[in-house]
Amino acid sequence: MKTKINRRNLLYLVSATILAAGMAVAAVIYVTAGRVREITLEPGFYSKEYLRELETYGGTLNVLAAEFMQWFDGLWHGRQLAFTVAWITIFVSFCIFFIAYRLPSDSE
Repeated sequence: MKTKINRRNLLYLVSATILAAGMAVAAVIYVTAGRVREITLEPGFYSKEYLRELETYGGTLNVLAAEFMQWFDGLWHGRQLAFTVAWITIFVSFCIFFIAYRLPSDSE
């Protein structure tokens, strides 16, 4: 005898599976990745001279953009990658869970 699984329960199952798999992958990344030393875009990125040149040529927005690019690039290396994977997993799992929650049941 086959059991019928409705769409809502299937999406709940997919959401839980994504959450479990993503957290497992994030844990493996965290354990295996060592601390990555901070990699800068330029050798003297935080020197006053370099920041002054950036601001001279592009203004304050140029300095902020360079700092943002360096921060964003840092999300994809070492243990920080584990946290990035974990947050993306939580977000995707929550979105699928929310869709399943808002879905009308098959019995209606």
